[in-house]
Order: sequence, then C-alpha cells, then structure tokens
Amino acid sequence: MSRSPPFDEVTIVCVTYNSSALLEAMASTLAPFPHVVIIDNGSCDGTATRIAARIPHARLITRTSNAGFGAANNQAMATVQTPFALLLNPDCVIAPADLQCLLDCLRDHPQASVVGPQNWRSETVPQISHRQAFFRPGTNSTFTVPDKVTAAEWIHGCCQLQRTSAFREIGGFDETFFLYYEDDDLCLRMARAGHQCLLQPAARAFHKGGASSAPSMRTDFIKRFHYARSRQIAIRRYMGTGAGRIHLVKLMTAAVPAMLVYSLLLRRRDVIKWAAWGAAAFSAALGLDLVPGCGKPATRPISG
Repeated sequence: MSRSPPFDEVTIVCVTYNSSALLEAMASTLAPFPHVVIIDNGSCDGTATRIAARIPHARLITRTSNAGFGAANNQAMATVQTPFALLLNPDCVIAPADLQCLLDCLRDHPQASVVGPQNWRSETVPQISHRQAFFRPGTNSTFTVPDKVTAAEWIHGCCQLQRTSAFREIGGFDETFFLYYEDDDLCLRMARAGHQCLLQPAARAFHKGGASSAPSMRTDFIKRFHYARSRQIAIRRYMGTGAGRIHLVKLMTAAVPAMLVYSLLLRRRDVIKWAAWGAAAFSAALGLDLVPGCGKPATRPISG
C-alpha cells in the first residue's frame, strides 16, 4: 500500500463563524493534513472551544468580533509559511487525493496561481464552480462541468488552492467586501497581475452550501444584506459609477413593494430577502454603509 502524500507544502486555511454543528465533519476532513490554520470570526456558539478540543493539531486564531470573510482569511494567511494554501469553507469536504490533484495542477501550470476543484452538492449534482466575470454577458447561462482543466475569471471561493506568494503579491482579499464577491474581486485582481485562475474538474470537493454558520432569521438577513452590499461595490468597481447608481435605484424602487407583496403571500424568506436588499441599498445611498455582524454593527467606507 502506498503512503499518503505528506502535504508538507500546503496549509489548510478555514474561517469559522458559529460553525459548531460542522466540527465533526471538519475534523475528519482536516485530519490528514499536517498544516492547518483555523480562524474563528467571533463565534457566539462555542465554536472556538470545540475546535481546540476536536482539532488539536490546528493552529487556532480567535477573534472577539466578526471581521468578515476576506479580512479573516487575510489574518490567517499572514501566518502561513508553506508555498501553497488551500482556502476551505467549513462546510466543504475535500479528500487528500483531490487536494493532491490540485497541487499537481498548479505545478503543471506555472502561470496559474489559483486552482479550484469541481464542487458537488451530492455525488450527482454539481455546483457552479467557475465562470466568466460576473459582469460579462451570458454569465448566468447553463453550467456544464468541463472535461479538462479550464481557465476562468472566477473560481468558487469555498475551495481554492492558492500560491501563497501570489496571494500576498496582490494584497490578499480586499476587506471592503465583508461577505460575498470577495472571491470575484480576488480572481480579477489575480488576472490583472498576470496570474491565471483554473478549474481542475478531475479534483472533486463536496460543498453543502449556506451551512458555514448556524441558520436563523437574523443570519439570513445579514447574509442577504451583505450580498446586496457587496454586489453594489463590485458593480461600481468593475462596471462604473453609472451602472452602480442604476443598480442602487432599482433596488430601492423594488424593495418596499416586494416586501408588501411577499408579506401578503406569507412568504417570509422573500420578505427577509427584500428587507435586507432594501436596507443595504438605502444605507449605501445615505452614505451609512452599515456592516452588521455578530455583535454591534460597524461602519466602514466603500472604496470604488
């Protein structure tokens, strides 16, 4: 029997936030890998304590507040000493053989600095894992799993193998994005710096999706707020100020009527969605740009 690869050249980086329910699966996923950094983003459910007990070989960084996905990854990546780092969501599972496939891909393609696997919801249901930039025409067209290594303008952020040097060269994630679109922005800045982003469909990861934190109405509101906020930032940055203004006006115009209609239809999830999108749009329009998380809301400026 051949020995498993030692993975001495790669560090697994995970950001947790109220992820206690995922720790058993995380522990199993991370057990084969000698270098693991987990940063807990101010969890309120005892996640950090359980990580220390259940995944003792990991280096654990604990924060007292939620800094956002990109900021937490940046803090963890600052401690990485290996040439490669796998950014892995806590609800994502990857086997050693599949990580080895990603490593081989980066070694075979020296022009590339990001490679992701084909993510799957189940054994037979694929997840969109790569695409053109979000602002390209036809971005939302039908997704087909490729049969070979494919260059892309976006690789899903739930599982990305990075060249550590390239990540640091471009300054890591832009922390203006608290949650969502930080992976779009990272891949686009990688491309601007001359680094290719690839999908390796021969490598498989299983991503539950939406399970990185405990579900609740409050969590749902916060996630949808940040989706709208980050999309607004990304549109303005990559499509221009005019496109950003049009998008903002559309959201503000549609939010209140949509909330009223879905309230009458008793569709609570849609009411939460439009309330969150409307709150993000109005806060941006008023220059407030609230950044809600676990604990007191914070404010930060939006850079274009």
